Amino acid sequence: MFVSAASDDTFKHVSLAPMAMADREAFVTPLECERVYFAAHRGLCLTLSKSGILPKEGEPPTVWADVFDERFERLHRFTLKGAPSRVRVSPDGRRAAATMFNSGHSYAQSGFSTITTIFDLHERIALGDLEQFVVYRDGVIFRAVDFNFWGVTFAADGDTFYATLATGGRQFLVRGSIDGRRLDLLSASVECPSLSPDGRRIAFKKRIGTHGRGWWQIAILDVSSMSERVLWKESRSVDDQVEWLDNDHLLYGMTGSDTGADVWVVNVDELVAGAPLRPRRLLSSVGQVTDATPEATRRRPFAAVAPARRRLRAPLESCSLSAAR
Repeated sequence: MFVSAASDDTFKHVSLAPMAMADREAFVTPLECERVYFAAHRGLCLTLSKSGILPKEGEPPTVWADVFDERFERLHRFTLKGAPSRVRVSPDGRRAAATMFNSGHSYAQSGFSTITTIFDLHERIALGDLEQFVVYRDGVIFRAVDFNFWGVTFAADGDTFYATLATGGRQFLVRGSIDGRRLDLLSASVECPSLSPDGRRIAFKKRIGTHGRGWWQIAILDVSSMSERVLWKESRSVDDQVEWLDNDHLLYGMTGSDTGADVWVVNVDELVAGAPLRPRRLLSSVGQVTDATPEATRRRPFAAVAPARRRLRAPLESCSLSAAR
């Protein structure tokens, strides 16, 4: 599942591509989103308000957080403020998290501000933002005025989650309980965590070098031992909240000079059959096309893209995706 960035009538529409033919075709749904995630018959779509009322100078824009089902039909709408950044849904489809920028538009900027809201998708209520949770460090309540939270990832129980907490110029991994409204600091220098389906490992982006001149690489944290290792499989900076395809493979987005955006897949093991494993491109945009012939118009660029696509004209009766970016 991905959001189209094509310069045609599929722009910002949620699209689906089969894994076996990810680079061949895609189905285009009626949903228009800036960010989207889906799990267990529930999804959350962050989309800019189309009310036509522009925010006052200095005010963040209005964003709708639309709850939808496997038929891509809207069930409920929440109202948020800011620029959409991250969204995740728990594996059981019960809870969701959305992160918005209150100020700034990038985690690489200094002075940015975020707000991360937790939702109950079944009850269709907002459960508050993470700054309302109590944070503990070494069993003692920890408070600071500069808390920023982002990058939520959920465990299978629908209550436990992990996230990034930034304070004092540092980033920390926190483990939280929605029902307990509690967060515990676990480790430093962890950004945008992503929990594996079996709950044993967390993939995250690790900064290499200084804050001003550093870059990010994918790292793996063992949840039981809290030991970490950097994959060192990319020559480029991976500035993304990666997604687990299964317990052994990760998906992540990259932009480049010749494509709008690509989705890459990599095995998290160091070696298979004695050979090092390199990332491979799963979905690729095909560049800007100006030819207006029918053959050419099938090959317009997507953001996480399949070059040929078919518009989905009727809702799906079922959807086998357990989670989608």
